[in-house]
Amino acid sequence: MSTAQPLEKLKKGQDVAVPALVLRIRPYRDSDIIAHILTPSLGKVSVIARHARGSRKRFPSSLDLFDRGSARLARERNGALGVKEFSPSHSLQKIRRDLDKLTLASLLCEAFDLILQEESADDSQEVFEILDLSLNAIDEAADLKGSLRAVFVALSSLTKHAGILDLSESQPGSRGLHTILDSIERFTERRLATRSTLAPMLKKISAG
Repeated sequence: MSTAQPLEKLKKGQDVAVPALVLRIRPYRDSDIIAHILTPSLGKVSVIARHARGSRKRFPSSLDLFDRGSARLARERNGALGVKEFSPSHSLQKIRRDLDKLTLASLLCEAFDLILQEESADDSQEVFEILDLSLNAIDEAADLKGSLRAVFVALSSLTKHAGILDLSESQPGSRGLHTILDSIERFTERRLATRSTLAPMLKKISAG
């Protein structure tokens, strides 16, 4: 098994093991999953996980949003990139049990997925660490304010890295967060589907 071979040199039958964070998933056919994953060495890549919704041996936790672990990638016969195996290291259980945390983590992953280019490995280690640390910060946050702060810090780091906007010296707050989200939507020319869920959270913070 190779651990350093770039994707363009990955031939059919060869595989590469990389740390990975799951940014997006969608069911495909009867039991497959198509996922966008972020890796520290390859950047963001689209992969297909054959029988991921049925094989507990190769996919112990299926393959779910926010999952962090080791992915074994291989080039398929048709040239597509497949996940042969995914071994989770942790699955952020507090996020999955708390609707506010779940929503904020989803917003974070959606923003990273929209901004990052496919198979662009430039500074991917830094971007991977930003998202990994931020998801853990949301998971461990004692309250909603702490979770929102983690989202602000992550998105300000992402937009600065992408050359979109630099608010890294600004204090976290609802105005700054909306400014960042506006800049992301202008840059990607896409609406963030999870953004609409922010209003009730910010109202909850103001009421507190």
